Amino acid sequence: MTTAWHASGAELLEVEGIGLGLGSSLVEYRQRVSPLELLASYEQQHANFWTPADAEYPILLYEIADPPPIVFYRGRLELANALQLMPSVGVVGTRNPSDYGQRWTRRLTQQLAHHDVIVVSGLAKGVDRYAHQQTLDSGGLTIAVLGTGVDQVYPSVNRDLHERIARQGLLLSEHPNGTPPDRAHFPRRNRIIAGLSRAVVVTEAPARSGALITAQLANDYGRDVFAVPGSLDNLNSEGCLELINQGAQMILNDMTLITALGQLPQLETAGSNASRPDASGTDGPRDRLTHSTTPPLSPAMTQVLAAITDEPATLDQLVQAIAQPTGEVLATLVQLELLGLVTQLPGMRYQRG
Repeated sequence: MTTAWHASGAELLEVEGIGLGLGSSLVEYRQRVSPLELLASYEQQHANFWTPADAEYPILLYEIADPPPIVFYRGRLELANALQLMPSVGVVGTRNPSDYGQRWTRRLTQQLAHHDVIVVSGLAKGVDRYAHQQTLDSGGLTIAVLGTGVDQVYPSVNRDLHERIARQGLLLSEHPNGTPPDRAHFPRRNRIIAGLSRAVVVTEAPARSGALITAQLANDYGRDVFAVPGSLDNLNSEGCLELINQGAQMILNDMTLITALGQLPQLETAGSNASRPDASGTDGPRDRLTHSTTPPLSPAMTQVLAAITDEPATLDQLVQAIAQPTGEVLATLVQLELLGLVTQLPGMRYQRG
């Protein structure tokens, strides 16, 4: 940021999209305003935002290729921290689901809510709405990522749900307050949904769908992708069937996701006093997924952990030993760090504990 502020006029012109007119305006503007004055003015207008320099900035977004430089929020801020401790699943799909799509969206999100999995979606019509609504109705936790400012309601039919999530969940956006809907915002919004989710499930989607963009991004980020199979006669199933054909995991019943996440509830130890945010907005019952022992690990986490010893190993050494893409190994390492099983040392080296 400092480098950009102090860049010369010639250096600014090397940036794509900056021409003589804009470059001259930027240079002239910097002569009138200091960075601290600019930040103070912005904070007066927008008090509700995080940058990567803030501790509250969702850590999962560090794992994606293009994390938002600013995240605006409205709602229960503790849900951002909960993402570090609780699993999160993105649930996306068509804006016009069939009865079948509605029913399975509700069944899956109900199970996720009952197993303390945070449900992430985009607060659009259709599948998004059913996912958020069923999660809250089931006493679960949900995060909505918007393509508008967090103070804007879009579509208008979701006004009641928008306000409910603001009270009981968390609204996030990379756009400042007052930003209206724009077609270009929604595809980019999908990368944040994928980034905040440890897995993404598409419950029903046609061949050309924003949900498929989210699924592709999730795959690129090393997240697991799931799809609900549907009828060959239903155009809304074409996208899901194609995802399965490309290797997405198929939802066979309402416990498929829970089993795959390795998050089936276990008996709580007597000494546990951990708590999770309650859907009502107050501290609730102790987290069923918090135990004195290590929770079950996914196959990817088990494989990476097995390759790490007490002797520090570099990221390149681990990638070579595990024979998996660098992005997937790095994402798994972050999850193991959050569980306290792996420590990162200077120079991108890793060791046990």
